[in-house]
Amino acid sequence: MTAAVLRIAYLIWACPYTLIEDEAHYWEWSRRLEWSYYTKGPGVAWVIAGVTRVLGEEEWAIRAPAVLASFIMGLAVAGLAADISGRWRVGFLAAVACLLPPILQATGLMMTIDGPYSACWAVAMWAGWRALGRGTPSYLILVGAALGIGVLFKYTALLALPGLVWYAWKTRGGRPASAKWWWMSAALFAAAVSPIAAWNTANDWPTFRHLLGHLGMQGGDVYVPRTPPKEWMSLRWMPEYIGAQAALWGPVLALALAQGWAATRGRTCAARRSAEVYLLSGAAPTLLVYLIVSLFTRPEGNWPLAGYLTLLPLAAWRVADNPTRFTKHWWRASIVMGVITALSLAGLDRVAKLPGIGRFVPLHRFMGADVLAQHTHELAESLRAETGREPFILAMHYGRASQLAYYLPGRPTVYCSSSLMLGGRPVQYDYWEETDLRRALQLRGRPAILFGATLEDWAAVFQRVEQVGLLRAEGKSDRPAFRGYGFLGFPRGGIPFDPGSRTSRRVRE
Repeated sequence: MTAAVLRIAYLIWACPYTLIEDEAHYWEWSRRLEWSYYTKGPGVAWVIAGVTRVLGEEEWAIRAPAVLASFIMGLAVAGLAADISGRWRVGFLAAVACLLPPILQATGLMMTIDGPYSACWAVAMWAGWRALGRGTPSYLILVGAALGIGVLFKYTALLALPGLVWYAWKTRGGRPASAKWWWMSAALFAAAVSPIAAWNTANDWPTFRHLLGHLGMQGGDVYVPRTPPKEWMSLRWMPEYIGAQAALWGPVLALALAQGWAATRGRTCAARRSAEVYLLSGAAPTLLVYLIVSLFTRPEGNWPLAGYLTLLPLAAWRVADNPTRFTKHWWRASIVMGVITALSLAGLDRVAKLPGIGRFVPLHRFMGADVLAQHTHELAESLRAETGREPFILAMHYGRASQLAYYLPGRPTVYCSSSLMLGGRPVQYDYWEETDLRRALQLRGRPAILFGATLEDWAAVFQRVEQVGLLRAEGKSDRPAFRGYGFLGFPRGGIPFDPGSRTSRRVRE
C-alpha cells in the first residue's frame, strides 16, 4: 500500500514523462469504445475510459490504473506465497520481491496492458492454489473470472490455463466432485472473452492475422516472401531474448531458478514439493512458448511477463528457509538493483545527464511528446495562414499519431497511414470510420503536416510536398516532418510496395 501511495504522489507531482506511444494509443482507444480492438482486447480502453471520465484526462489519471494493478498483483503474489508456504513471512518477502525487478517497477508506473493482465494472472494463480492445492474447488470460479478479464487485456493470459489444467490432472484436483465448479469457471471465462470473439467475428478475425504477422507467417498482416528463407528457424534471437529476461528481472530471478531447480531435483519434502510443482507449472507454459517463439522472430522482453510471477514465491521461500551465502548475496543484490532502478526510473532525465551514460538512455521514448506537438501546432498554424485551409495531421506510425492526438491543442483527430504505405501493418485507425483514410473524402484538397517516410513517398498522395526535417524533441531519425499541399487521397491498394526498398524494410521493422 505504501508503494502504491508513493507512486500516485509521484505521478501527480513529480513525474517528468509524457505519455509513451502505447499509453497514448490506448488513450485513443478509450475515446472510441469498442467490443474489442485490432491488436488487443478492450480491457485497457475500458479501464482508461472509466478512470478519465471520473478523474479527467491528465497523464497521472491515465496511469493511475497501472498503480492499482501493481498493488493487486503484489497482494495476490504475497497471498499465494503465504498460502503455499503456510507462513506470512514468506508472503511478505514475496511482496518485496514484486517491488524489485525493473520490469515490474516500470509496469507499476506506465499504463500499458502488462500491469492489468499480470494482476489478473496473479489473482487466478492464487485462487487456483486454493482450489487445487487446498481442496476448495469453489475458488475455480475466481480462476475463470480472473483469467477471462486478463485475456481482455492481453491474450498471453491464456497460457495460464495449461499449467493449471496439468496440475489439476496430476493431483486429481479435477475429480468428479469438483466438475460443476470447472463448468462454472469455464462459463465465466467464456462470458468474459465473448466481446473479443464478437468483434473479431464481425471484422473477419483481424487479430488472428496480426498474431500471425508477429510470427512472420503467411496469412499474417505483414509482407512475407512466398519463398521461405533458407533459415526457417534461427538461434540468432534466443541469446538476446534470454539476456533481456535476465536484465528485466534482475538477481531475484537467480533465486527463483535456484529454488525451482532444487524442487525438480527432489531436494524438498513431498508436501512442499507439490506446492513447488504448482508454482513451476504456472510459469512453465509461458516461458517455454516464448522461448520457442524466439526461434522464429524477435520477441519483446515483456511478452512472457506474467509467467514469472509464480516464480517470485519460490525466491521468497528460498530467502526465508535457505539463508546460505549464495542466497544472501543474490537477495542483497536484488534489493540494491531494485533501489537503483527505482531512483533511475524516477528521473531518467537526470540519469541522462551523467557523463558517459546519457547516450545510452532512450529519453526520447519517455519525454518530449508535448514539445513535439507544440512544434507541430506551430507548423499547422503557419500552413493554415499560408493556404487558407484547415490542415490535418498524418503520421506513418500509430504511436506518433496517438501522442500528437493527445498533446495537440484541442486534441483533434489525427490520422495514421501505416497500412497504406510501403508495406506497413494495419492499425486500429483503419477500423474507425472517421480515421480510415480509404474513406476520408473530407480531407481531399486539404494541406497537412506529415511524419515519417520520405518526400518521394508523400509526393504520391499530395500535389506538392516540402520537407521540414526533424521537429523539436523528435528522437527518431526516420520520422522527419513534411508539409503536404492538396491531399489527393491514397490509391485503393495504398502506395505501391517494393519489398527491397530501404524505406519499406524500415517501415516493416
